[in-house]
Amino acid sequence: MNPPSLALRPTRSAPPAWVSAAAEPRLAIDAALLALTALCMFHGLGAGPIRDTDEALYAAIAAAMAHGGSWIIPHLDGVPYIEKPPLLYWIMALVFKAFGVGAWQARLPDALAGWLCSVGCVALGRATGAPLAGRFAALVTATSLGFLLVCRTVLFDPVMALFWLAAFACVQLAMHRQQRAWLRAAAVALGLATLAKGPMALALLGLVGLLQIVFAPEGRARSQWLRFLLDPWSVALFLLIVAPWHIAASLRLPGFAHFYFVNETLMRFLGTRVPRDFHTGPWWYYGPRLLIGFFQWSGVMAAVALLAPRLRGSGTAEFTARMARNAALVWIVFFSAAGDKGAYYLLPTVPLLAWWLGVRLQAAQEADASARLRTWIAMGMLGFALCTLGALALSWTPALQAAMLRSGLPADELEALRTLLAELSAASLLAGVMQMRGHGSAALLLFGLLGLTMTGFADRLSQAKTADLSQRHVAAKLYARMPADTIVYSWRRFEDHDASLLLYGTRQLRVIDSLSSDLRFGCAADPGARACVGPGAVLRSRAEGRPLAVWVPRGRLAGFLATGLAAGMFSFPARDSVVFYLPERSIGDPTRPWLCSQSRKASFMRDCHPSPLARKASITSAS
Repeated sequence: MNPPSLALRPTRSAPPAWVSAAAEPRLAIDAALLALTALCMFHGLGAGPIRDTDEALYAAIAAAMAHGGSWIIPHLDGVPYIEKPPLLYWIMALVFKAFGVGAWQARLPDALAGWLCSVGCVALGRATGAPLAGRFAALVTATSLGFLLVCRTVLFDPVMALFWLAAFACVQLAMHRQQRAWLRAAAVALGLATLAKGPMALALLGLVGLLQIVFAPEGRARSQWLRFLLDPWSVALFLLIVAPWHIAASLRLPGFAHFYFVNETLMRFLGTRVPRDFHTGPWWYYGPRLLIGFFQWSGVMAAVALLAPRLRGSGTAEFTARMARNAALVWIVFFSAAGDKGAYYLLPTVPLLAWWLGVRLQAAQEADASARLRTWIAMGMLGFALCTLGALALSWTPALQAAMLRSGLPADELEALRTLLAELSAASLLAGVMQMRGHGSAALLLFGLLGLTMTGFADRLSQAKTADLSQRHVAAKLYARMPADTIVYSWRRFEDHDASLLLYGTRQLRVIDSLSSDLRFGCAADPGARACVGPGAVLRSRAEGRPLAVWVPRGRLAGFLATGLAAGMFSFPARDSVVFYLPERSIGDPTRPWLCSQSRKASFMRDCHPSPLARKASITSAS
């Protein structure tokens, strides 16, 4: 295999005759690689709407912080929300203060964290004398479809993964070089990881370190390694970062300690968290999701895992690679045993496994034993080309078309999907041929660009499915008719349905008879919170003459109509909900005629004084 110009410096053996001075690692090569990964991570970051999922909840909390809310106790719609620690909120709030509130601003911290993971791979490669390993790991990490999609969404995991991986790398360097300075850097990174996602970050690194001491003492007594890792200065640095917020939150909010440490951490792992709003799955849950995580790289990774030389050396790169493999296994086993499951929990395993296989690829090149491996890497690329080509052919069969449409693919996007599959197939085929001909560097870079193509389609799809994913369009339609200070009520459902309203113009959102797990603890802990209300709140707003709107999921429409609250209200339908609304009117009896602002458009003026028959027709059409 010709040496990839991803630049390779043999580090523990004499350079082969075919390695020229031009193949020495250069900063320009790293810069070009990181520019490619940045393009994949940041391009079109704000194309899709903020979704009615955790993405909207977390962005709304950060927006509240940025606009005068508490930076100690996060608040969701005015209600204490302490399921997660505050680091992501803090970073997002600072971004909102600097650039305003929007979709790309909300996603920027996670995308930046994902890209910095690839930067860290390159830096580790240079620090350990394994530049090819660093570049391979950086490319795989930042262009794998699963890793990209998670990092381009508002979640805690990318930020946690960045700091946890930094802590892990620093611990390995500390142990291999027996330098406590690296250990203290790890303590800082681990503290930030804990502030990003909670005590699980500490537990997982502690478990990895414990197993490392038990099974690989590396020439020292286990007690010596334990004393080394429990460096007092490292412990102090960790506590200095982690303790202040936890203590302040415990003092400010009664019930915080039990809910956060017991319910959210221990009971979530055991699958007994209250309320039960988490995902479960069988023990093999993460197997197919790891394949999706690496996606186009799965065949290439399998080829390197099967054919690259085993790591038997004692250099820093080999040591960290073996430990990265072991750490990835710990993550997989740990979360497979947990009652709560989510594909994004395994985000750190992507760079960990990519680094392990990158070092093995580097070893193959240094041993000049990569001719066969080159062929099998090409076969992995060609295998992906055949898979996409097969999917393209099957997309014309009625059965698969029906299945794709049932899965939520808009009919108008079917041709775009076929175009995507054709592009992926052609690019993968070209990359495989280039790899076979010895142009390994260009082949890997071209193959990595598939991540940009796939995320581009994902952005297009999210825009096409805005009506299913977000309330952005529906909110815009309402506020074209109503003032910005309209009180908005969500009928029973909030999370996964109306959460994005907090980002799209709704200043006052109330949830009637909330079934929301996210509001449960906060409403109980703060009885004065105005977010959780009953149906009587709508009657009070009507009696006060306040402009109001009620978002009702179609699945709960019959129950809402049965209450009689819709009497005299206007409505318009959305794809998955019906919005009932009332403009401002005179204070008094709810049955008095509505008074409309003179600034309203004529078309809306006609709606302001509907006949009883028209009002009845409006409600009937909504149902």
